[in-house]
Amino acid sequence: MVSSRPMRSRPVLLSLFLVVSASACGSTNPPPGEGLVVGGIIPCAALGPPPGVQYAAGTVTVLEGEMTWRSIGAGSSVAVFPTTVRAQEQVSTNSSYQFALAPGEYVLQAHFPPPANVTPFVSITVESGTTKHVDIPNMCM
Repeated sequence: MVSSRPMRSRPVLLSLFLVVSASACGSTNPPPGEGLVVGGIIPCAALGPPPGVQYAAGTVTVLEGEMTWRSIGAGSSVAVFPTTVRAQEQVSTNSSYQFALAPGEYVLQAHFPPPANVTPFVSITVESGTTKHVDIPNMCM
């Protein structure tokens, strides 16, 4: 039996499949004039993450600006974080975050679900037209 469908429909279907697949997986190309930041939250574990866990669940907050240090006397300092929130994303275990941001300085801060009482962070510089992979480190050691 000969198919009545023209052969040219297959390339159209393949193209449609590829566009839908790329959309579902997230883009690695930043929007014009912005940079893309992708990564995950390294689990808070002194002895390493549990088996099968690459990234922890939590909320990632993007703060615009640079982190500074303020002296509190006797040779001690505390971190002072920027206050402008540019973006926030909830991620589940083994999931990544992705932010399209204007060029500039940012701090990515992770917030774990209770009862965790630690807020790991990383400072980054975003450049237009680039994609950076930046994981928020384990600061629980």
